[in-house]
Amino acid sequence: RDELRELEEELAQLELMQQEAATHAGGGRGGERLSTGEAVEQQAVLGAALGAKKLELAEHVLAYHRKFHPAWGQLFKTGYQNSRFAQQVEDYACLYAARASHLAFYSPRTRFHTIVDVMPHDRNERA
Repeated sequence: RDELRELEEELAQLELMQQEAATHAGGGRGGERLSTGEAVEQQAVLGAALGAKKLELAEHVLAYHRKFHPAWGQLFKTGYQNSRFAQQVEDYACLYAARASHLAFYSPRTRFHTIVDVMPHDRNERA
């Protein structure tokens, strides 16, 4: 996971460098002027490095996700955020099972939710 974050940071740095080079196509680092040919060459080098880094990151992400269940993936995470399932468990925490493996009998698309409790004053309104 740390390796993925490092790759994402490197990718962000390369994207920033490419944007900077595109914005300042007439000037290089430190204010020196680049010829059009040099600017195009710099853009090509940065573009190639960016493409290679994206490919490397994609391979690492795919390898990381293959470590989890093929249909469900990570149950409690979507990237770096909590998954919808994790939010539901956190919000409702009313999912009881003798063993977690019993959840294997449910579809990955099953939505678990609580039954709305009816308060005494709500019962009076329905009558």
